[in-house]
Amino acid sequence: MIQDIAPWKLRIEYEPRTPAPEDFVFDFNREGLLLRQGESLSFPTLKEWLALPGEHGTEQLIFAFRLEHEEEKEREMRFFLVLRQPNCEIPVTEGWERLPAKALWGYGWGWPAFAGITAFHLHSWYSSRRFCGRCGCPALPGEKERSLVCPQCGGVEYPSIPPSVLVAVRDGERLLLTRYNRPGTPRYVLVAGYVEAGETAEQTAAREVLEETGVRIKNLRYIGSQPWGLSGTLSLAFSAELDGSDAITWDKEELSEACWMNRKDIPPVPNEESITMKIISAFRHGEW
Repeated sequence: MIQDIAPWKLRIEYEPRTPAPEDFVFDFNREGLLLRQGESLSFPTLKEWLALPGEHGTEQLIFAFRLEHEEEKEREMRFFLVLRQPNCEIPVTEGWERLPAKALWGYGWGWPAFAGITAFHLHSWYSSRRFCGRCGCPALPGEKERSLVCPQCGGVEYPSIPPSVLVAVRDGERLLLTRYNRPGTPRYVLVAGYVEAGETAEQTAAREVLEETGVRIKNLRYIGSQPWGLSGTLSLAFSAELDGSDAITWDKEELSEACWMNRKDIPPVPNEESITMKIISAFRHGEW
């Protein structure tokens, strides 16, 4: 999956560091992430970024995370996120481009795609929390931990990571698959949804399957989890079995289709970077 980046390991804990010229910079705006033009994802170093035209000095560079080599602990890469006021931009010049965050997923496995998507999660949180939700005062990044602090009322906010569930419902040789009712989503996926206040993940799984497809489930089992920075969530994956009638009555506002599909009829998945595609592929190949 996309977070499998061995021999590198993500070290997300916050460190109050000062960026060095060779450290990498994540610079997002409405058009996407600033990258060196080419067939692979290549981020600018601080030295390269400072050499680009623009109003440098109006931004703040904040430590994002570092990648540590699992075998050679002294090897690491450090990454910083650009925080800037709206309308203060770095122009795209020759040799550079901006890529929408959703397109990062299409660059396959490896640390660059996972790093870019994780950085987008942080960027989305920082940019949407510029003001204190309690008193409206401009919030400031915390100095000792990854947080936003209000200098007026003292309110502290930490990164938002809402949990969601994915449910692979099985009936013998058939798997319950759905397709979202929105443009650009032609692939079959598993039933999914967000955990509501007061729910356990298990209760969410049963509720979402029933709400979206009218199907009841039993024998719920945890499979695994995946951070998904494009939506800022943590996906919790489960398998389950059909309990009772297999009749489907799907939510036509959210889904364009819901169906039982025999494993031999499931189309090949484009990749196994997401836990959804990995589970569907494993069922298709008879691995569970």
